[in-house]
Amino acid sequence: MPLEKEHSNLVYLYVKHSPEAYKFAREVKKLLQKEGFKAVTDQKELDFLEKIPTEEIKKCHLCVVVGGDGTFLAAARKVAPLGVPIVGINLGRFGFLTEIETVEVNRLLPKILRYEVPIQERLVLEVHTSLDGKENFVGYAINDAVISKAALARMIDISIDTSIGHLGTISGDGIIVATPTGSTAYAMAAGGPIVYPTLDAKVLVPICPHTLTQRPIVLAGDVSLKLSLKTDYSTVYLTVDGQIGRALKPQEQVIVKKAPFKLKMFVHPYRSYFDLVRIKLKWGKR
Repeated sequence: MPLEKEHSNLVYLYVKHSPEAYKFAREVKKLLQKEGFKAVTDQKELDFLEKIPTEEIKKCHLCVVVGGDGTFLAAARKVAPLGVPIVGINLGRFGFLTEIETVEVNRLLPKILRYEVPIQERLVLEVHTSLDGKENFVGYAINDAVISKAALARMIDISIDTSIGHLGTISGDGIIVATPTGSTAYAMAAGGPIVYPTLDAKVLVPICPHTLTQRPIVLAGDVSLKLSLKTDYSTVYLTVDGQIGRALKPQEQVIVKKAPFKLKMFVHPYRSYFDLVRIKLKWGKR
């Protein structure tokens, strides 16, 4: 894919808050300069990078994340609505989303800059809350939106309505609505299925349901959800990607639908998704 003139030679760097990540980001900056690109950021603490206003990120050719999967999620929520593709360099423990290892950067980053590496488009969730007819935007989810009770609270009841009909009410510790990308995160730990990341789908996973027949379910991506809190005796939280959120009020509703854009994500050119599942998740191991 050729460089678009309006994107010029800017590359947006998003870096984990750690000395190790800052040190490696300096090396990435040098490599970008060698390839004719300029590294920019809106993170104030990165004093070795030129600053741009957050609203100007949309002009960047791509986003390079230096950190772990959590850092990747924070950056992805920023750049996905702007249509800026993203790639992650893994400095974390797991590295399921940050697919490029540090030893591969010199070899692969020049290819990524030239868009010679595969790009996947992945579904993003748009999350709102509603109370007394007033709707508020909470955020975009790359992995998941979760309704959960406090650690020592009683079970909670959540009524589930979809855009094609009422599904039912669950009782338990909460519920997860995950993207295919997020199907290998909290949703999988709660018993949900692994869903191939480019599918147009969302996964609904009850957390410790009181009734064992309330199993995870995979829905079409276009099916929107309205989750209504039916209890007022427990402290209940809504979290998006495990990073943003707040406590829910009694009778408050959570609305989850497909965002009008997708995350554009560079993936490893020599390693498939199934390699990731087998290596990182030990799938099929005895």
